[in-house]
Amino acid sequence: MPPTTPAVSSGPPQLQRLFVVGCPRSGTTLLQSFLAAHPGVHSFPETHFFYRLRAGGVRAEQGVISAELAADLPQVAGFLGRPGMSWPVPPTVHGTAEAFVATADEVTLAAGASAWVEKTPANLYAIDLIEQLVPGARFLHILRDGADVVTSLCAVAGGWGSTYSVDQALELWTECVEITAAHRDRPGHHVVSYADLAQHPEPTLRSACDVVRLEYTPAMVDGRATAARGLIKDFEHWKGDNVGPLRYRPRERFAQAFDPATRRRIEERVAAVHLPETVPG
Repeated sequence: MPPTTPAVSSGPPQLQRLFVVGCPRSGTTLLQSFLAAHPGVHSFPETHFFYRLRAGGVRAEQGVISAELAADLPQVAGFLGRPGMSWPVPPTVHGTAEAFVATADEVTLAAGASAWVEKTPANLYAIDLIEQLVPGARFLHILRDGADVVTSLCAVAGGWGSTYSVDQALELWTECVEITAAHRDRPGHHVVSYADLAQHPEPTLRSACDVVRLEYTPAMVDGRATAARGLIKDFEHWKGDNVGPLRYRPRERFAQAFDPATRRRIEERVAAVHLPETVPG
């Protein structure tokens, strides 16, 4: 059995630790950008940290992090804005997570902020671990129409080294929706609709701010595109829409990307999935 994983120290009591999660191509970057534009919020590029903490085999028995993450720790430090930070040796799951949280807290306070936001979609698969390791962690899940998610996954996933068939994209979206639905009623979890966020950002953000204990400010809408530029890595060209004007064009690309039979098949699969309730916009 792998060693148990105690929570890291609670840190400054005033700090909020927020996680944006959801299926890839569901609007996680958009939601993160709105939050990051808040003057009291600090955020960073996707760290791909928490979902890679746990290892298998001998490393799991030793309680150390995955070899993949261990190799990428200098890169994670750069994303946090502390390229020279020290990581524990050996890199245990608990110790490495504690170093991440302490550094995120430190850079947030240094920035004059009172909350930090980590946005990596795949952290959806590490929610239980994050709740064990990060005191006070709160989660904003975002849901987007499955037809649009499938269209986007099939079109742009090559940018991050993946490929999706229509069926694979549908399965991923369905699985992510099911994970969100399973956490919907747990304390510290709230669900945001991409459609509401894109069409009615102010009321949707006001509701989201209420549940994560932030005070809404118009700077969240006014500064969204500028904040996005600071979060998107140079090679993440598929996120480019986030730095331009906010547009909502449901199923526009879907109608262009697939033949009628494929569209019907996608629509039927999407309609069969029960979507959890979202924070009202």
